[in-house]
Amino acid sequence: MLDKIRNALKKGLTTSGSEPMSPAAKQLAAAALLVEAARRDNEFTEGERDAIKRVVIEHFSLSGEEAADLLALAEERQKVPMGESIFTREVAQGFGPKEKEQVVEMLWEIALGDGHLHRLESTMIAILAEEIGVGSSASAAAKERAAARLGH
Repeated sequence: MLDKIRNALKKGLTTSGSEPMSPAAKQLAAAALLVEAARRDNEFTEGERDAIKRVVIEHFSLSGEEAADLLALAEERQKVPMGESIFTREVAQGFGPKEKEQVVEMLWEIALGDGHLHRLESTMIAILAEEIGVGSSASAAAKERAAARLGH
C-alpha cells in the first residue's frame, strides 16, 4: 500500500491531460486534508490520529496497517510548506462531486468524533468545503450523515 502511494507521488498527484488521479493519490489527498483539519488548532492528539485512522479504514476499506501507512505519509506530506493548499487544490481538481462530498463527510466525522463541535472546526470545514467545490447545503448533508454514523 505504502509503495503504491509513494509511486503515485513520484508521478505527481494528478496526471497530465484527462487521465484521472489514481485511487492511492486520492486517498493520500483526502487523508492529508483530514490531518490538516486536525492540526488547525495547533494540536494534533492521539485521539485525533486514531479518529482519522478509523475514518480512512471505513471510507477506503483499508486494513489497519494500510491506514497507518497512509496516515504516516499524509502527516509527512503535511510538513511540506504549503502542503495543505497543494492537497486542497488536488481534491478540488482531481475528485468528482461525490468524492468531494465524501471528503467533507470525513472532515465532519473527525470534527464531531469527540462529541464537541468547536466553532473553529465548523468554520474551517465550511471554508475547506467551499475551496474544494462543495456547497453549503451539500456540506450540511454531509454533516448530518457523519453525525448519524456517530450516533449523535
